[in-house]
Amino acid sequence: MRVIDHISDLHFDRIDARAADALIERLNADPAHLVAVSGDLTMRARRREFRAARDFLARLRAPWIAVPGNHDITAYYPWERFLDPFGRWEAMVAPDTEPVFQDEEIQVVGLNTVSRGGLHLSWENGKVPRAGLLRALRRLRRLPEGPFRIVVAHHPFLAPPEDPGTPVVRRGERALRDLACGGVRLVLSGHLHVGYAGTHDIRAEEGDRLTVLQAGSAISTRLRGEANAYNRVVVEDGRARWTSHHWDGEAWR
Repeated sequence: MRVIDHISDLHFDRIDARAADALIERLNADPAHLVAVSGDLTMRARRREFRAARDFLARLRAPWIAVPGNHDITAYYPWERFLDPFGRWEAMVAPDTEPVFQDEEIQVVGLNTVSRGGLHLSWENGKVPRAGLLRALRRLRRLPEGPFRIVVAHHPFLAPPEDPGTPVVRRGERALRDLACGGVRLVLSGHLHVGYAGTHDIRAEEGDRLTVLQAGSAISTRLRGEANAYNRVVVEDGRARWTSHHWDGEAWR
């Protein structure tokens, strides 16, 4: 059995400090085997925000991996956004925007879906770059078969059931199909500040499906009709189950 705490959309500089301190206490009281952070550690990719996020993650007792979100590259310095979009992340959070964690029971691969720009205006919705998808698939092929495979990305691959018109990551449908064929059974993501789960309708093998699990905003005050939340995922006997934990203003429930 393996336990993964899935947190997302921290947005340092716009956080509920009480929720943040209580979340650290909650996660450290019963440490998971891994904390997976699906992006938007900062609000505006400022250095002081990255330092605050780094200090927060350093307080965790469990190992952690993180992928960037669209808020983690600058919107103010176009030359930096296009020429070195992840320089601050690599200097202050982690040297890799697509980390890998593995042990005897799980394999967790990061997929960077942040778009630095393009010939469209919906940059914040992200995309699955061809090179990034191929890189993830190559990494999966090199890993031993058997452990439960998980991908962590920032942007949603499936829209919420109650709002099917919600924009999702570009090239996401193709990515889900390829990841499912690569043995991935769970995708963890965020971005929308709303928690839900959906099942991809293309099966890699008969009886196997890929599930997309969204996390709400863990500690940000930028809420969208849902309380701060995170997911605890339990992987056992080749299957994943999860519970959602919410902040009620006084404690995590």
